[in-house]
Amino acid sequence: MKFLENHPRTLVKVISWRVLLTISHFINGLIVTGSIVAGLKIAGWSAVLNSILYWIHERIWNWLQWNRKPKDNLFFQDGHPRTTTKMITWRIVVNFSNFFIPYFITGSWGQAGAFFTIAVIVNMALFYGHERIWNRIRWGKEIKENAVG
Repeated sequence: MKFLENHPRTLVKVISWRVLLTISHFINGLIVTGSIVAGLKIAGWSAVLNSILYWIHERIWNWLQWNRKPKDNLFFQDGHPRTTTKMITWRIVVNFSNFFIPYFITGSWGQAGAFFTIAVIVNMALFYGHERIWNRIRWGKEIKENAVG
């Protein structure tokens, strides 16, 4: 059996993730720079770039079947090791933008580093929680039987 999430589910996950992270990026940018405008710019650029990266990341993980198991009322469920590994791979992907977007907006290595540090800590917790909540939602999950050749 193959456990899959359909494209509409991925799209809604991207949107819910981006809303959560846009708020986080704005607050982090405001804390680090002391500027509402800089916080809005960081949040805006991150929303565009990271939405694309998140979509790609989700579709790759959808293709991977590791640590997915059947669950009656949800079709299937991801195990905690899968969620943790997804969180780590997402951090690797997104760390680049979480440093360079603030740097290009502020021109400061120090502020970019501070933003990056806060983002790593806060966003890992947010990602894990977001994944575990979506894990409980049945909508958009499918089970496909493997074709025997």
